[in-house]
Amino acid sequence: MHYSEIDNLVPVILAVQEDDNNAITLLLELFGRDIDYEARYGHRHIDPDLRQELQIKLIYIAKCFDVEKHLAMSSKKIGQKKT
Repeated sequence: MHYSEIDNLVPVILAVQEDDNNAITLLLELFGRDIDYEARYGHRHIDPDLRQELQIKLIYIAKCFDVEKHLAMSSKKIGQKKT
């Protein structure tokens, strides 16, 4: 499964922020193809160290992501389009 196949990542991100191991596993699965692509960039093989670093950074970003601020910005954009 890929993150583009999911309509809303917010529940996954919120679960990651609560240290839900299943959500962390799902997040890594959802972004796995992109992580592998970046870890392989310019090479024929996936660099396992780079792959691990990218996974760590993804989890860190998800834990630091301000969901409320994102949702507030999204609702403002929707409100502006209606006028």
